Amino acid sequence: MTIGFQKVCDIHDFFDPDIDDIIRHKLHTPPFSSRRAWEFAMNYRALRASGVLRPNARGLAMGAGTERLIYAIVPEVAHTVVTDLYVPDSGWVGVRTENPRDLIAAKAPWKIDPAKYDARAMDMRKLDFPDESFDFCWSTGSFEHIGDDEDFLAHFREVERVLKPGGVYAFTTAVTFGGATERIPHNYYFDPDHLIDLIHASPLHPEPIFDCGIRDHIYNRPHPERLQDFGYAAFRQFTVPVVSLRRGVILTANAMLLTKDRGREKRRAKVVGLAETSARLRRQADALVKATFERPQLMVGAAKGRVVHFQPQSFGSGTLRIDATLPLAGPHIVGWSVESRAASGSYDWTREARGVLAPLRSGFTLPVAAGRLYRLSLRALVPGAPERVRIRAKVVPVAS
Repeated sequence: MTIGFQKVCDIHDFFDPDIDDIIRHKLHTPPFSSRRAWEFAMNYRALRASGVLRPNARGLAMGAGTERLIYAIVPEVAHTVVTDLYVPDSGWVGVRTENPRDLIAAKAPWKIDPAKYDARAMDMRKLDFPDESFDFCWSTGSFEHIGDDEDFLAHFREVERVLKPGGVYAFTTAVTFGGATERIPHNYYFDPDHLIDLIHASPLHPEPIFDCGIRDHIYNRPHPERLQDFGYAAFRQFTVPVVSLRRGVILTANAMLLTKDRGREKRRAKVVGLAETSARLRRQADALVKATFERPQLMVGAAKGRVVHFQPQSFGSGTLRIDATLPLAGPHIVGWSVESRAASGSYDWTREARGVLAPLRSGFTLPVAAGRLYRLSLRALVPGAPERVRIRAKVVPVAS
């Protein structure tokens, strides 16, 4: 089955001949190295199928840093301009440099002709180029970082302005399966219908279908992105999820292909496969959370000074039991606190409870609810090393 150009990531895509060939022979990476490889391959495939990867074409990369796709596209076309917020005082935490062109050369995984590309610090919302400068544009996982709805629309207008008639824009971002856009500042996860509404309000034309269906497969089930939080850091290279369960939210990458055509009637793309996929993924995510915490689960925190923070977790419904083991040697008095917020749509934390862990062995219990996120932290109340405290979490489910 041939896959489309506007779709969400699916494990089956990695076995599509085009995607497999691009990942192996254009990106020079293992076929299932990461979901990011899928994003690069989908952008490359869409641009190639649109006929713009040709010797006389000019391309624009936005928010590209030193991403691998740059080095695959530059040899294919006449000239490419690579942009990002490179400058050290930009306020953006991405790639920072005073000389982006030299940085791209220094990071090259293979040699590319320096005459065929340039690099400039630039905001995706204001492209400093004349009208109709490029045959194509692309961005990979950058769109969601540029602001809010007005910023996304400003970006689309700028892309349409700098594209030549018939030019195309291939981009990837992140979509959720919870019925709402996660409006995290500078890191949106889009509800698919919200993303399509933004595109429909722009001057660019999408493909007719946005396929949000994900087939049922063991490797398409929601999966935590940070196994190191549970003591499994060595296994991260084998567990890059296709569908992520990130702080209670189910999400994956998606690809879009937009065209500049001022003479065409604007039509809203049709979102397909979303309801069925969302319902199945939620059932699978809930089952995973239940299975994870039905037995004591090691929680690994990050220490900063006298405080240890643990990544927020969704525990489902029931009673959370925290078992803490303090070191035998030395005086150890450790305070604990738990905050919570809604897993979706809210980013303000509320204090749930706090207390003190006694020496030798201690713990506490706390009622938890599905749809909420919980954040635990420890603080040394006397000189000591709170990172040496061992924490295990277990949830006793609500009796049915």
